[in-house]
Amino acid sequence: YPSLAAYKTSLKMETVSRIFYYTFNDRLVNFVLFFLSDVNECEETNGGCEALCCNTIGSFYCRCPPGQKLNEDGKTCQDIDECQVHNGGCQHRCINTRGSYYCECHPGSRLHVDGRTCLAVHSCAIGNGGCEHYCVQQSVAHFRCRCKPNYALAEDGKHCKLQNPCADQNGGCMHECRVDGGRAHCDCKVGYVLTEDAKTCEDVDECETEEANCAHGCHNTLGSYACVCNAAYELGSDGKQCYRIEMEIVNSCENNNGGCSHRCQHSTSGPVCSCNHGYRLDDDLKTCVDVDECGEQSSCCEQDCTNYPGGYECYCSAGYRLNSDGCSCDDVDECLAANGGCDHTCQNSAGSFQCFCRRGFRLDEDRQSCIPLEDAIEALSSGASLELPLSRPQLTLLQDYSQPLERYDDYEDDEGELRAESNLAEKFVCLDDTFGHDCSLTCDDCSNGGKCNLWKNGCDCPDGWTGIICNQTCPEGHFGKNCSFHCKCKNGASCDAVSGSCRCPPGVSGDLCQDGCPKGFYGKQCNKKCNCANNGRCHRTYGACLCDPGLYGRFCHLCESHSCPKWTFGPGCSEECQCDQQHTQECHRRHGTCVCKPGYQGNTCKEECRPGTYGAGCEKKCSCPPGVSCDHVTGDCLFVFFSCRPVLRQLLPVCRVSDCPEGRFGTGCIRPCNCTGAPCDKVTGQCQCPAGTLGKHCENLCPEGFWGPGCTETCPLCENGGVCDKHNGSCNCPWAFWGKFPYGRCTCAPGWTGHTCRKACDAGHWGTDCAQTCDCRNGDGSCDAATGQCNCEAGFTGAHCHQTCPQGFFGLDCQEKCLCLNGGSCDHVSGVCSCPAGWMGPNCTQECPAGFYGADCRQRCLCQNGATCNKTSGKCTCASGWTGTACELECVSGRFGADCQQQCECENGSQCDRQTGQCSCSSGWIGERCEKACEAGLFGAGCEERCQCVHGASCHHITGECQCPPGWRGKLCDKACLPGTFGKSCMQRCSCVQGTSCHHVSGECGCPPGFTGNGCEQTCLPGTFGQNCNQVCQCSETNQLCHPVSGSCYCAPGFHGLKCDQICGEGRYGPNCERQCQCENGGKCVPSTGACECPAGFIGPRCNITCPAGRYGVDCARVALCGDGAQNNPVTGRCVCTPGRRGEDCGHGCPPGWFGADCAHRCNCSNGGACDSATGSCTCGLGWTGAHCNTECPAGRFGANCQLKCNCQNDGACDRVMGTCQCSPGYYGHLCEHVSCPAFSVKSPAMNPPSACPAGLHGPLCQLQCDCLNGASCHPVSGLCICPPGYHGAHCHRVCEQGSYGQGCGKVCDCEGDTPCDPVTGRCLCSSGKTGPRCDIGNL
Repeated sequence: YPSLAAYKTSLKMETVSRIFYYTFNDRLVNFVLFFLSDVNECEETNGGCEALCCNTIGSFYCRCPPGQKLNEDGKTCQDIDECQVHNGGCQHRCINTRGSYYCECHPGSRLHVDGRTCLAVHSCAIGNGGCEHYCVQQSVAHFRCRCKPNYALAEDGKHCKLQNPCADQNGGCMHECRVDGGRAHCDCKVGYVLTEDAKTCEDVDECETEEANCAHGCHNTLGSYACVCNAAYELGSDGKQCYRIEMEIVNSCENNNGGCSHRCQHSTSGPVCSCNHGYRLDDDLKTCVDVDECGEQSSCCEQDCTNYPGGYECYCSAGYRLNSDGCSCDDVDECLAANGGCDHTCQNSAGSFQCFCRRGFRLDEDRQSCIPLEDAIEALSSGASLELPLSRPQLTLLQDYSQPLERYDDYEDDEGELRAESNLAEKFVCLDDTFGHDCSLTCDDCSNGGKCNLWKNGCDCPDGWTGIICNQTCPEGHFGKNCSFHCKCKNGASCDAVSGSCRCPPGVSGDLCQDGCPKGFYGKQCNKKCNCANNGRCHRTYGACLCDPGLYGRFCHLCESHSCPKWTFGPGCSEECQCDQQHTQECHRRHGTCVCKPGYQGNTCKEECRPGTYGAGCEKKCSCPPGVSCDHVTGDCLFVFFSCRPVLRQLLPVCRVSDCPEGRFGTGCIRPCNCTGAPCDKVTGQCQCPAGTLGKHCENLCPEGFWGPGCTETCPLCENGGVCDKHNGSCNCPWAFWGKFPYGRCTCAPGWTGHTCRKACDAGHWGTDCAQTCDCRNGDGSCDAATGQCNCEAGFTGAHCHQTCPQGFFGLDCQEKCLCLNGGSCDHVSGVCSCPAGWMGPNCTQECPAGFYGADCRQRCLCQNGATCNKTSGKCTCASGWTGTACELECVSGRFGADCQQQCECENGSQCDRQTGQCSCSSGWIGERCEKACEAGLFGAGCEERCQCVHGASCHHITGECQCPPGWRGKLCDKACLPGTFGKSCMQRCSCVQGTSCHHVSGECGCPPGFTGNGCEQTCLPGTFGQNCNQVCQCSETNQLCHPVSGSCYCAPGFHGLKCDQICGEGRYGPNCERQCQCENGGKCVPSTGACECPAGFIGPRCNITCPAGRYGVDCARVALCGDGAQNNPVTGRCVCTPGRRGEDCGHGCPPGWFGADCAHRCNCSNGGACDSATGSCTCGLGWTGAHCNTECPAGRFGANCQLKCNCQNDGACDRVMGTCQCSPGYYGHLCEHVSCPAFSVKSPAMNPPSACPAGLHGPLCQLQCDCLNGASCHPVSGLCICPPGYHGAHCHRVCEQGSYGQGCGKVCDCEGDTPCDPVTGRCLCSSGKTGPRCDIGNL
């Protein structure tokens, strides 16, 4: 068998021999059978394989593990470098290992769970590094968190804690912020209240509350309020009461709106300005400036805000739209419109949206289109979709680093972690201890003592300074640290920016400059009123009147017609004129300027007119021949005789030496005398000195103590400053003294004293030398300095001012008549009414307002709960149901009525109304006194609830609890007794044989016909009847029922007829249609039950209730929206408008000129009258009356519908529109009550109007104030300033230019060269080294 052996060898089969015996041709034959089996080559040396050996039938092969490949020898393995193909799919680095590989990430990143993608773990690009505020990337793998100023880093190194919550935008507070428990709490300034948001402060309108308590009117201001008084009244020192004043107060708002930008309200202290909504009053308290709600963060805007004058407007960033509330911003879902432009999926986000692609696609560069992934990307995808956001933000590096930050776009989501690109907003954070908007400032820039703060990102300023580098002083009204404290100085004082200490104006003192009386008051308590006329001020301590120039008298009440005594001028006529009285006509009562007599000039009228001029003001020119001078007074020519020529002798026969004119001597009278004005001998020229002079030229006066010719006589002894006359030896007494020669006694005229008798007597003295003492009371004790007559203060009379004005009179000399009514008494000084208890007002004509009583209605009523308060005593009259002193107690149980005097009559524990006594019955009772229990079937409050009990059971009239009849049980008596029981409350037990029914009511054994059940409580089932319900009914018609006892057939409720096939007729229902339907308003009755099916517009058991207002239709289920009280049709819902309304929802009023139902009638109102849209009645405007407003106001009436009465006095005409008085000549004031003072008329006839105004006032009713300076008056009609000498300009504010002087600067100075002159008098003002009238003489 050689072929078998070869086969064996080639197949590496193993030979197995077996010997078999068998009979072949009846012979025992034995032979060997060879079997072949496989050899497992891998069992020996692993088949020579390096890794895995795999046996096969008849052979084997080698295999390598994953990550290795089989070499060409078929046995050894070689490693596969997976990193060579697409970096092994790794995002960062691929590390090859024998048989495998793994991915590694760069520092700062971690490996994703997919083993390939890298996620940055220490990068600000991922969720801001987890930092709450700022994230600062220090290196590629490291960053740190940083907090905003005034915040500190928490222990976790990521969150920030507020160190002082009030330091960050004042804690969000509008006014004041305080820290409480580490949180910011807001407070408001005085006069403000915190709103619901606990941050904003809202002004309290004290005028709306009773807090202001102003006597006349109240004007609300931001944070406060101000009381204002009516015309002719002045605000008292308490800032609330008003006192009548004598002088008319000009409405300060009439001229240029009081200087106010918006609204002006007159007060005694001047105009009070206020602003429209959206504006605030500037520091000048007049100008209204726009409130920048956006800049002050007081707007309601959620995102962005734009300010405009008087308001602001909110708007939203891209991706948002403004809400209907005008404040908040709603996100715009861009995906709703054309899928946001995305090819595949659009996902909305707050303020933006993102596009995503399905599997196998990626976003294109436009971030909206989707393109197929490249093969390489597909090879690496792990089955999840690659989603990229819409925008590719930029990372702004805040500092250069050794390695750049990296950004990767292709990593996947890991349980909600960031997918694809990160979103990093651009931020600028100042580093290296710099600060400022451009990081240009350092701590070295802190000025004015400022120190760097702990975070080195700003300066801590000392008191009095503010600004980022402490370079700004505190704004006005603030001081201290960060200028955060408000100054509390009063009366116009300023405060120190560092300490806050007050710098008081003159006349005011105190720590807060609070010690100073308001204008018009004086005394220690500022409770005394000044009595100075003509705008005179008074001394704040003593009350003495301080008169304006030109006015004098104790009360400054003497005007120009009562001029100062001669040779005095100024305030109170207290200054002495410096004029040369011999050459002066008068001294100006205000300025003291001298009015020279003709022939004289100069400041003191000492100088004669210059040669060639003469007369008043030296303004006339002489008309003498050349070389001949004229008299400076009269202008007569003065001829000088040089020789007596024959011609002159003929013309002038007096030409003889003995007849030389005065002052000349010698031949031809050509030599002038040199005798100092004394005559000389006509021949020799020797001086003939008059008495009192001596000397060769009579140039010397007699020495002291001598008088007479040659000074040979001795003077007498002159007293009181008298001077011995050098001519006659008499005593020349000073002005105002008198005396008798030769005794030499000089005595001042009564009322004057002093060395020169120019000093008026002090207050309290009078007579000669002021030796007498005034005997005057009730004042400062002064009297008339000459006569001793007492000058009584206002309110007093009598020889010694010891009597007060008689009842009904007041004021100076008790001339004014009191106007107090209702028993009010009048103050004898001011005339102010002291009203009796229960009355108030300037004339006690107003009853106390509700809530006040007593004198001046100052006491507040304590009555509560609607009680009325007696205006006089304040006693409370309680409303019904209340008692107690202040009606604070409710009536006790059982009492009612006024002061709880009546006894209640309610029964059964019911309560009675404490006001009316009406009984409020408790549950289960009714009746006037709650004496009746509810009727059967009803229970509860008012017996309005219906019992739910069945089987004829009654219910308790109070609780409604069912009281079951025998045989029934359950809450509603709806259950029969349990088997084996029967009777009342099912308490009895049956005695029937087992299996026999027991009647649940009677307990009888066996059920009666028609009933079945254990307790015979059930009727026979339909179709059965009789004993034990074992008989079958024979009722076969539709709507036919079988009687359970007799089996007789009858119709079901709602049907009738032989075959029960007829429905009950209209209006009938029930068994045999015997019952009458109760439905109203067209309601249909259900034949079987009688229930009403109501038509549209009605509801209720009988359709007897109309739909309530606002609802209509079937079952009143639909809602009607009718506005302004309009009713709707209950059926159709249509709105039925009231007169004056129109529109489908009655939401529109009638158009102008129409009224009535449906606005169908035309108005008939003339002259601007308003028409009532409902009735058409006319409301007339100013100056008109009548049914159609076509009748002008009659004389004496004015205003709307002519309801107001004119009060013009002295025949003044009243304007029918505004009621303003048009005064007749000689009167002025709001009511024409003042007589014009003739002293204020203008000197120029051309400018003198029929009636003039007091000084300082002009215009209609003398209501406008002159705008003139330097003591100038103004024309009473035009208001043009009339400048005194030396001034010119529209306001007399300019001094005469150099070279001019006098009235209107119309005169030209006559001074040498550029020498200036006095702008008033024209006197030359010589420089050093010059003298003479023209400053043209040099000093020797």
